[in-house]
Amino acid sequence: MNFNKTKINKIYLIIFFFLFFVLLFLYFKNLYEKNNETSLKSVSVNLLTSVHPDLSWSFKPLKKKLLIKPGEVTTIEYEVKNLANRASTGIATFQYFPRNYGNYISKINCFCYDAKTLKAKESDKYIVVMFIDPEVTKDSKTKNVKEITIQFTFFDYTEYKKNES
Repeated sequence: MNFNKTKINKIYLIIFFFLFFVLLFLYFKNLYEKNNETSLKSVSVNLLTSVHPDLSWSFKPLKKKLLIKPGEVTTIEYEVKNLANRASTGIATFQYFPRNYGNYISKINCFCYDAKTLKAKESDKYIVVMFIDPEVTKDSKTKNVKEITIQFTFFDYTEYKKNES
């Protein structure tokens, strides 16, 4: 009978140490994640849009301001409408402010890479899928930036092609 008590005590001791190490692991894991989160704080992103006067389009973001955490993939939606009574083709350019921040933004998919044609009075939604490199938090020129602006401007693609020739 004494033998069984010793065996039971050893089992309890093993369970106790197992639980102790699991709790210790969870504690340090949580501490590590909190430290990582503080270094990758969200950045406020203002979305500005404009359309060149030669192009009769309406162009605006569905949300004018976003909070984006570096390291996360983000999808941004824009609403576009051709206000003219004829089809027209536009293409977009973009800028980042502050400019140094643009070095850390990768556009995975963007409507700005291709000319877009809209029929008369047609509406559409265009998207940008982007990624902000977490290294932005380590660069002395960008690590303290809390707010950025991304501006897209649509202009008439046919006028652009004429001037390019």
